[in-house]
Amino acid sequence: MKDVIFRSLAITLVPVLLAGCLLLRYRGAENTSEFEMDFEGRTRQYYLYVPESLPPRPDVLFVLHGGGGKAIQIMGSTRGTFDKLAESNGFIVVYPQGIEKQWNDGRKDPKTTAHQENINDAGFLMAIRDRIKEKYGVSRTFFTGMSNGGMMSLRMGCEFPDRVNGVAPVASSISVDIASSCAPAGVSLLILDGKEDPLVPYDGGSVKVLGSERGSVIGAPASVRLWLRANGCQAPGDFSGSVVQTIDNDPEDATKAVVMRFNCKVPVELVAFEGAGHTWPGSVELLPEWLVGKLSMEMDGMTKVADFFGLIKSH
Repeated sequence: MKDVIFRSLAITLVPVLLAGCLLLRYRGAENTSEFEMDFEGRTRQYYLYVPESLPPRPDVLFVLHGGGGKAIQIMGSTRGTFDKLAESNGFIVVYPQGIEKQWNDGRKDPKTTAHQENINDAGFLMAIRDRIKEKYGVSRTFFTGMSNGGMMSLRMGCEFPDRVNGVAPVASSISVDIASSCAPAGVSLLILDGKEDPLVPYDGGSVKVLGSERGSVIGAPASVRLWLRANGCQAPGDFSGSVVQTIDNDPEDATKAVVMRFNCKVPVELVAFEGAGHTWPGSVELLPEWLVGKLSMEMDGMTKVADFFGLIKSH
């Protein structure tokens, strides 16, 4: 009987857990529009936020939901921050939707259609970029995302260094299955990971949700080292010399942010959130702590991403 209850709980919670998705009823800002695209025999969807004032050849930021999530939900869980920043700084935000709420991030995950059928999500995302470029022109392209969406962002940086300028995965690291072919020369990297993530291990290993294995990752430190080597930069054995800041604005939340920057010809930064779990720092989190771990409020993770990419023009 316990096994039946456990399986039922897993079926209900696994998609929500990997998404970090919060079932928020956020319908997007006034300038958010929904689009459809026929791609490789499937009708795909995405949302586009275009600010009132748009410069020629604007930058484009893709925000990818987690596994089991929806594009509309990550707009809400990130507090609509990316839309607000886009409006005040003149860049476009894209919220694509995965097949059956999943992205084919390169893991050998036996649970999802995206992985089992080897859905060409990378091609779909590039097709959206091409459509935007045709209408608005595109200067730079960036990807960020939560969990499965973060792993998909990393895949985009690994496979499209000629068209992707930077990636910022959250609660994510590179899939073991694509690490050997990852070649992100010239692509900037920001990782925001909780060191106590119960789902996607900070130091690498099997991605597990309630005992269900969902492929493997190399971990945040190994992802940074891979990125540095790919850009011809020395990867330090010990990251302690790379710490530039420790943030503990809220001692009561039992978390702190350790910011590490690395000497490289492209910006590479790792923010390790001590005490934090499978969460996007500074976002809204409705899931219980025993499922995903602590949420750190030491920084606004959405503004951090935009600032790292140079999208905030007032800085």
